Amino acid sequence: MSSPTTFITAVKQVNSFSRNIKLLFLSAATAGLSFGIFQFLFNFYILSLPANYNEQFIGTLQTVSSLGAILVALPIAWLVERWSPRSMLITSAALNVLSILGILLFPTTVALVAFRMLAGMSIAAQNIARAPFLMRNTSAENRQWVFSFSFGLMTVAGFVGNLLGGQVPTWMARLVDAAPTDTISYRLALALMMLLLSIGLLPLKAITEAPRDPTQKPAPIFQLLRVHGSKLMRFLAPPLIIGLGAGAMMPFMNIYFRNVYLKPDPPISTLFALGAIGMALGQFCGPPLVERFGKIKTVLLSQYSSVPFLLLLGAGAYLVPVGLVNADIFFLIAALAYIMRLALMNLANPIYQTFMLENVSEDAQSLTMSLSSISFQFGWFIMPQVSGWLQVNYAPFGFVYVFGIVVVLYLIGTSLQWYLFGTD
Repeated sequence: MSSPTTFITAVKQVNSFSRNIKLLFLSAATAGLSFGIFQFLFNFYILSLPANYNEQFIGTLQTVSSLGAILVALPIAWLVERWSPRSMLITSAALNVLSILGILLFPTTVALVAFRMLAGMSIAAQNIARAPFLMRNTSAENRQWVFSFSFGLMTVAGFVGNLLGGQVPTWMARLVDAAPTDTISYRLALALMMLLLSIGLLPLKAITEAPRDPTQKPAPIFQLLRVHGSKLMRFLAPPLIIGLGAGAMMPFMNIYFRNVYLKPDPPISTLFALGAIGMALGQFCGPPLVERFGKIKTVLLSQYSSVPFLLLLGAGAYLVPVGLVNADIFFLIAALAYIMRLALMNLANPIYQTFMLENVSEDAQSLTMSLSSISFQFGWFIMPQVSGWLQVNYAPFGFVYVFGIVVVLYLIGTSLQWYLFGTD
């Protein structure tokens, strides 16, 4: 498919999106902007607190966030069917705002753990409710485009958020006569992020849904598990393994670039922003690639292609500390590897999600997303603790072991997808 034809097709598809989808996209853009700021600044905010928290505590916070997501996943699936995806999107977004407020106002160990868990619950609820909403407001003809554009739009917004994340603490520092890396600077920057997240509630409230038939009751979760469980486990085993790898690496990438290459916040935020653009480009390229190669073949090609870039990131974690390469030069290589890995892996996510949902009945779609959330969050529950421990106890070479583990897990998870589904 030629580029002009692809562009014309994309424009036609966007024009076909319903009002509800466009309102959700508007909220998603605001959420993506907020998340970009939060993702970049949160670790630095924790490290700046007077309690002298370290990377292992950051791993603990990621662990409890994922634990919260795991605990609510199945109840959320039932609530989405009993209420509506719209109601759950609004409720979870409001709880997310509350969790950020708690993190900023009560930076004690217990409070940080509790509010980080609430944040994990609320984000999981949003992700579980969003996919059934998209399925019910799309047709077979535009569904893959909607899913890929939904991911891509949030990613583009995350690009802007990452850029702001590197600059807003400096702006806030000038207002309060502090250093950009002081706690107060990070706290004010995250408060701005919370305000943006609150604004994102408005488009969700404007969404309209057909009234639910009160005589139709959602089937009990365990009944759905009995009917669909074995089929769903085939879909979810590969993401569980890949999620273990992602959980070891992704929560710490800003720390990786700071500790290995000794870079300050602004260039790291620029890199994160470029990474978000790479992710978005990959996600927007997904639908035409699916039309050419099919869903599973596209997923396999993109995930296998990410492995060499993970190896480059791991190589930097060894070569720079021992002085075999110049840190500034290899930072550029690692930056490119980081962007390419993000683009390739995130190209696959909306495609595989669509593949799963198209192969289950409508009454099992919320359950599918709940179990998908559990399988992915399990890795983020287990592995941040392992990764944080490796970084603290094997410094300055902790990330060498981290990326070695990630490569093995990605290869196993992707090969399992190939074994289970072939190349469709």
